[in-house]
Amino acid sequence: METGKRNWEKFGKEDPYYWVTTDSKYKDGDLTEDVRKDFFESADKYLDSLFQVIRTHLDPTFSPGRAFDFGCGVGRITIPLARRCQYVFGVDVAESMIAEARKNCKEQSLDNVQFSTQINSLSPDVEPFDFIHSIYVLQHLRAKQGLQTVAQLIDLLKDNGTGMLHFTYHSHKTLKKKIIYWLSIHVPLFNGLNNMRKGKPFSVPMYEMNDYPLNRLFQVLRQKQCDHLYVRYTRDSSYDGIMLFFQKKRAGSGDFISLGDVP
Repeated sequence: METGKRNWEKFGKEDPYYWVTTDSKYKDGDLTEDVRKDFFESADKYLDSLFQVIRTHLDPTFSPGRAFDFGCGVGRITIPLARRCQYVFGVDVAESMIAEARKNCKEQSLDNVQFSTQINSLSPDVEPFDFIHSIYVLQHLRAKQGLQTVAQLIDLLKDNGTGMLHFTYHSHKTLKKKIIYWLSIHVPLFNGLNNMRKGKPFSVPMYEMNDYPLNRLFQVLRQKQCDHLYVRYTRDSSYDGIMLFFQKKRAGSGDFISLGDVP
């Protein structure tokens, strides 16, 4: 956990917009005002489509008042969420990312956003959220920690509240690349040596990508009474993933007609 925090602190200080997406057009050296504007406008369009999916497949009345953005980075999703909601809480492990997010909110004259580096920084009696969201974030947490985080996030969701969380579940990398990746995470100095082999500075942190066991993920959702689900598949470079939409609502017995126990 501390290693991941240090890595993302470094990412946030050196090139925060690039590391949110790893799209080269958002590197600091290329970050013109027009490119920066595109960075946020594309998120605005993304939220429009996301809300439409939720209204079509989960809740036609979806109109969240309170939203939680996990892995908020520089505020790419948090800011358009704040225009749609009364209150948004954004969490990111890196203070450097949050500092940039606060600056972006100030530039947009938004005063209904709160940021923190901890999920559990909220008061125990805080009003629950209507919507929780995380895109391209949980994949950077190892599955054991990530599943615990999912449970924490769902606990913050009110009854009939809705969430969208993104996960990767399968890598198409070659066996050689998978071995190099494992060594870079688990063997001291190996990542630095591998950086040098690729012509990068020794100190570039490891950018972790972790697969999630979908059976355990669905088990967490079932335990948290999130039986109303909708799934979209994603493909990002070498990774298969899912956008998992859910409502904290146990399916009623009248939702379908059972044929009895399957033998």
